[in-house]
Amino acid sequence: MPSIVFPIGAITDKYRGLPSIYEFINSDGEHRKFNCGQAAACTILTLCEVLPPPPSDEAARLSMMSIEAQHPPDNLGGWFGTSRRRVERILRSHDIPFKAIHGEANLRETLAEGRPVMVMIGTEGPKVWKWHAPAGHWIVLYGFDEDRVYCTNWNDPGIPWPEFRRSWSGIVPRLLSMKNVALAAID
Repeated sequence: MPSIVFPIGAITDKYRGLPSIYEFINSDGEHRKFNCGQAAACTILTLCEVLPPPPSDEAARLSMMSIEAQHPPDNLGGWFGTSRRRVERILRSHDIPFKAIHGEANLRETLAEGRPVMVMIGTEGPKVWKWHAPAGHWIVLYGFDEDRVYCTNWNDPGIPWPEFRRSWSGIVPRLLSMKNVALAAID
């Protein structure tokens, strides 16, 4: 269910970014295991006022399903989620200009300006024999402090910087040309 999220636990005097953001999550759509790219895109589209913040759970579900129908997950038939190319296509189809942000210094600068970004992070996938297969997850970052980066569509309000750095430079972001890269809408 989409909702407004806040940087809970942020170090107030050190926090940089938006005070809150309207987030979409995977369960707002149909392809719940593979639609994090669409959820991130819907979050950005709402921020850019292309999609209005839905007044109800059903309106949010319909918005997300519409994006999924027009731009479904595309990696290996959708079974491996959504590519960078597809996420960029969603933004372009709604006339949202964007640019790639490279590296942590530029990421921090962009967030400090109050401009959220979409990133792909590496996560732990299903267990295959003794190991976990690599997986990825699209999230929207909207702020940071000394300890963490604050994001949408995640199980906590934020990710500690060391964990974020590790997952942002992981194998799945590399495969999608998103290693240490973020996508930011241009005003």
